[in-house]
Amino acid sequence: MSIQRWTILGTGLCGGILGGVLMYAGTLSPLAAADEDAGPPPASLARAAELSDAFRWVSKRTLPAIVSIRTTRRVASPRMTRGSDEFPFGRRFGGGGAEDLFEDLRRRMQEQQGQGSSGEIATGEGSGFIIRESGLIMTNAHVVRGAGEVYVGLADGREFKATDIRSDDFADVAVLRIESEDALPVVPLGDDRDVEIGDWVLAFGSPFGLDRTVTQGIISAKSRGMKNLPVRQEFLQTDAAVNPGNSGGPLVNMRGEVIGINTAIETRSGGYDGISLAIPVSLARWVSDQLLAGGRVRRAYLGVTPVELTPEIARAMKLPTTRGVVVESVRGDSPAAAAGMEPGDVIISLNGEDIRTRQQLMTIAERLPIGNSCRIVVLRDGDEKTLQITAAEFPQEMADNSAAESGSRIEELGVAVAALTPELAEQLDISIDSGLVVTDLLRGSIADRLGLVPGVVLTRIGNRDLQRVDDLRQGLQEAARRGQLVLLVSSSDGTRLLSVPFESQN
Repeated sequence: MSIQRWTILGTGLCGGILGGVLMYAGTLSPLAAADEDAGPPPASLARAAELSDAFRWVSKRTLPAIVSIRTTRRVASPRMTRGSDEFPFGRRFGGGGAEDLFEDLRRRMQEQQGQGSSGEIATGEGSGFIIRESGLIMTNAHVVRGAGEVYVGLADGREFKATDIRSDDFADVAVLRIESEDALPVVPLGDDRDVEIGDWVLAFGSPFGLDRTVTQGIISAKSRGMKNLPVRQEFLQTDAAVNPGNSGGPLVNMRGEVIGINTAIETRSGGYDGISLAIPVSLARWVSDQLLAGGRVRRAYLGVTPVELTPEIARAMKLPTTRGVVVESVRGDSPAAAAGMEPGDVIISLNGEDIRTRQQLMTIAERLPIGNSCRIVVLRDGDEKTLQITAAEFPQEMADNSAAESGSRIEELGVAVAALTPELAEQLDISIDSGLVVTDLLRGSIADRLGLVPGVVLTRIGNRDLQRVDDLRQGLQEAARRGQLVLLVSSSDGTRLLSVPFESQN
């Protein structure tokens, strides 16, 4: 009816305003001509279409080999009381929008029906990719860590229960198998050493459970360390969108080759802020080869504590350059001690590779052939000195300590935590001296329900200050006896007190 009225109105007024319309149209005609010429020339459109074709080609080549990973495990859960405000954090540190709204609605409906009181099944979601036709899949270790059962969903809709899961928490790489009677599509592994800053890349995965999602971006940086977590390896940085659920999916170059495993994000909002980090495929391949061959990863070590050579340190040491890393200390009975290294040495080259950062030094050192001798070049008192060092296997007690620094798992809460250091406190923008930083979180756990996110600091449980992981474990035992969990939690937004009924299932 509205269209009809417009037609009649236009016909009736045509004679009365025709001149005005013509004058107005005459005024607009140059603008209309300009608008027609404002578009990009055909050559630019052709180049854009070629880029789109390239994205399509890589996506079609890769998507059949992308898998979604679902994990389940039984966890303890707090006893919920309807109508109480037991979630003071909500999702304010990393709001998931509608997903969190529906999750909260589902949870409250279960509470009203008397469900979810204890021993619930916690689920996790992640991604992975098939690297062998026989059903070998690569993903992140944190995707499958602590899982009771792991299920793999294929692009064709089939789902398999994973077997023979092998993982290395130190590198955050895992491989697992599924049993399929037919050959499965695979995505080839490339070489991240050929990647340059500015290269186009595509990220594949299942963010928020949206299976086989593709996002695009460029390589923003190489050899990037994580600022807010105490991990040591280097990452590829990209601006391709990565969100919860993308972990374990591949970062792919424009040849359709995997160059990294999407692993983490740097964020202030709790969600994607334009900085995504991927484990280089060269590291993932090195780790997976050892996991498949012997079930564990053997790493070499030097036995030094390296620190970045800042301009301030360089001036204090009267060095003409900031190239290299400074040896802060040398471990006794280590390869470095046997080679004659000393505190204050500046390592500028190892095994023929120039050293720029602390992470790079450790990445190169751990892959040295164990038992073989190699050259290490240091600056000592301003002069270059070449030493011969024989790499030894990383001692198990040091590996255990390093793993603890990256995050000890607390099963009752469903979190991994690490001791707060002054450097972490500064990076997290919090003015406290001690506590335990949440480094990882199990979806569906108590910590997840309380709204905790990686980066918040647990400072107190009950009447017990938290300085070590054992403090938290003992505090949880006391909370189980009392039937009430009381946590003091700090972040850059301030301090909050959490109190919730609690019973341990252990």
